[in-house]
Amino acid sequence: MAEQEVVICEAQLEDASGLAKLLAQVTVETDFITSDDEESQMTVEEAMSFIQSRQLSDNQICLVAHVGNELVGVLNIAAASSGSVSHIGDIFVAVAKKYWGYGLGQFLMEAAIDWAEHSGIIRRLELTVQKRNEKAVHIYEKFGFRVEGIKERGARTKDGEFLDVYLMSKLID
Repeated sequence: MAEQEVVICEAQLEDASGLAKLLAQVTVETDFITSDDEESQMTVEEAMSFIQSRQLSDNQICLVAHVGNELVGVLNIAAASSGSVSHIGDIFVAVAKKYWGYGLGQFLMEAAIDWAEHSGIIRRLELTVQKRNEKAVHIYEKFGFRVEGIKERGARTKDGEFLDVYLMSKLID
C-alpha cells in the first residue's frame, strides 16, 4: 500500500460493484466473519439497493475505504427504522486481507463513531466478534467498546468447529 491515499467516505451507488466484490472476497479470505455467508453475498443490484437504503436513513450508514480506485473496506451500521431500539446501531466491518495491518479498520471505526456521535439518534453501538480474534477485540476495546457477554457456540468455522463470540457495545453520549 506504499504511499497510496486512503479515502473513507459514505458509500455511493457507484460503489455497488466494488462492495459486492469485497463482500464475496472477505468471506473466502477469513473465517472471522460472524454472519452467514449468504448474508455477506450480494449481487450488484442488491448492493445498489442496500447503499440507497442507507443513504435515505437517518440512523444507518455504510462507510467504505478506497485505496486508489479499489474498494478495500466496509463498515456498516444497521439500526431499526423506528421503535424502541432505533437508537441502537449494529456494526459490521470487513477489510480485504491484503490491507490488514494498515489501520483501515480503525479509520473506518473512527469515522463511524464520529457519525454516530453527530447523528443525534444513535446512542449505542454494538457488534459481535469471535473471542479468538484478539486483534479485533483489542481494537474495539481501544475505541471504548466493552464485552457485555459471551455467546457460546455463536459462530462456526468452515470446518464445523464451534466458536464463542463476544457481544460488545459502546454507549454514545
